[in-house]
Amino acid sequence: MSLAKPMLRVSSPGNIPGHTMYGDWALSGREYSYIALIDLAMKHMPGKQAETIRFSDICAKPGDWFGGDDFSGERYEAAKTKYPGILIHAMPNPCDLPYRMVDGRRRMEKLRRGGSDSGKFFVFEFEDCKEFIFDFQIEEDT
Repeated sequence: MSLAKPMLRVSSPGNIPGHTMYGDWALSGREYSYIALIDLAMKHMPGKQAETIRFSDICAKPGDWFGGDDFSGERYEAAKTKYPGILIHAMPNPCDLPYRMVDGRRRMEKLRRGGSDSGKFFVFEFEDCKEFIFDFQIEEDT
C-alpha cells in the first residue's frame, strides 16, 4: 500500500527532504523522485541493528552531486562517523552494486579517508522502501 503525499514542487533538487533520484540516479519510469527517509526510518528502524558493509559494495552519489565539493567545508567537517548511514539493498543504482546509499556519504568518505574499507550502516530492503518513494517536480522560472 502506498502512502498519499502531495506532489512536491521545488526550485532545486537540493530542497528535497530525503534521498533525491534523478538523472543517472532516477528509477526506471520516474524522472524526479525521492525517498522520504524519516518516514522509512520511523516504520522500519525500531529494533534494527547496524551492519558492517564494505564500501566497495556501496553505490554513493559523488562529492559534486549538488554542484560543489560536498567532501569539504562545514557539513563535511561536522559529519559524525559514529552514526551509521542508511543503505538500500537490491535497489537499482548506476554502479550496479548490491547497496545504494541514501544517507551518510560524507560520513563514509570521512571513514574512507581515515583508512577504513567498511563501516556500520542500517540496511533496508528495496521492497521495504517502495511505499516511501514519491515524485517531485522542479518549478520552472517564469
